Amino acid sequence: MNTQTLTAVHTAIIGGGLAGLTAAATLARAGRQVLVLEKARHIGGRAVSQPRSGFLFNLGPHALYVGGGASDILAELGVPWTGGKPSLRGLAVTENRLVPMPGAPQDLLAANWLTLAEKAAVPGLLARMARISPESVADVPIAEWVNQQTSSASLRRFLHLLVRVSTYANAPEVFSTAVFLQQFQLAFRHNVRYLDGGWQTLVDGLRAAAENAGAQIVTGARVTAVTDQPHQVVIHLADGQTFQAAAVIMAVDPHTASQLVPEHKQLRQWAETTVPVQAACLDVALRHVPHPERRYVLGLDRPLYFSNHSAVARLGPDGGSVIHVAKYLPFGASDAAQDEAELEALLDLVQPGWRAALIERRFLPHMTVVNDLARADNGGLHGRPGYALPHSHRLYLAGDWVGPHGWLADAALLSGKHAAELAQEQKIEIKELEMDPIATR
Repeated sequence: MNTQTLTAVHTAIIGGGLAGLTAAATLARAGRQVLVLEKARHIGGRAVSQPRSGFLFNLGPHALYVGGGASDILAELGVPWTGGKPSLRGLAVTENRLVPMPGAPQDLLAANWLTLAEKAAVPGLLARMARISPESVADVPIAEWVNQQTSSASLRRFLHLLVRVSTYANAPEVFSTAVFLQQFQLAFRHNVRYLDGGWQTLVDGLRAAAENAGAQIVTGARVTAVTDQPHQVVIHLADGQTFQAAAVIMAVDPHTASQLVPEHKQLRQWAETTVPVQAACLDVALRHVPHPERRYVLGLDRPLYFSNHSAVARLGPDGGSVIHVAKYLPFGASDAAQDEAELEALLDLVQPGWRAALIERRFLPHMTVVNDLARADNGGLHGRPGYALPHSHRLYLAGDWVGPHGWLADAALLSGKHAAELAQEQKIEIKELEMDPIATR
């Protein structure tokens, strides 16, 4: 930031990820004066795509669930995107061998790891999952629900595979079944999309929507504290500047939010009890794919994922491919070196010869997918914090850990929109605030 003193703004948004940018665009289009403060040098948070040798790497595998809320908000804000549907037909890996995955009837017949009776049970099982109300099992852990569906060990492994790929979560003893069924039903009806140009297209589109409506975005602006007062909020920056805002949306992770308002006991409790959903991710760019027919592979006996995103999305030059390989991490410590070796071994199995075609690679040992797991004992999504911070005057929350709606990017965008609408609807007295222009880089 430059050295010009910030005086006041109507709504300040702390955090320039998907949630913060959505809030900014929503408020600015409603005529509010909006300032986004992002501590990093670039906006986008975990949605950025990084260029590598002509290829685009998302931060691990990303998929947009059409119909889950985010796609509707993007349309409302005029954010364009294109992308392709990955095939539901793929392979599974079990005991270090590749086997057909029952994504289509012909694959089901070829799935030699299932008995005839188990094959016959699959269509009915999937149809039942497509009909059941997710809310009816919000307080049921995945492990308990899976065991209720079938006594077959093979079918139980298949269900756990579906849970992991739909939610990125690998915590069956505590994870709410409602979240899985919500995600499964979205994918069942609409499939998902891998985005052309990576998720950076959403970041750029949301930024344009916000700035075109009058919002200002400042990068390299680290907020150190937020003082909530009856008639305004005082924001303190690391460079010593302070300024006033009539409302503040904290679109950050729970630990950062708690650090900004340390006196808020409930916010501190949320931060202390959150359990992030994490994955180890190996992203590679290849000049060619040794086995192009092997696009999609999921682990039956291990929490593994492989997908050639370039098979349906434009992420690099013609002929080349961006492949994402991931391990859905359980609770507790994880050995990064061991995880990386396991992901390389999966690549060796699925795409032997990939090393000779390698152009770029990146390993992310503990990538945060969602900032807090939706636990069954907490009511699933309904146990998450609300958009308005309790016992505060004019502070709001946004992010993938906030609100009773959505998972992954859907939660981020929905929370940004709802927090913005609450800030917009509140009658805020700003007569004493001088609405001076805000400094930008």
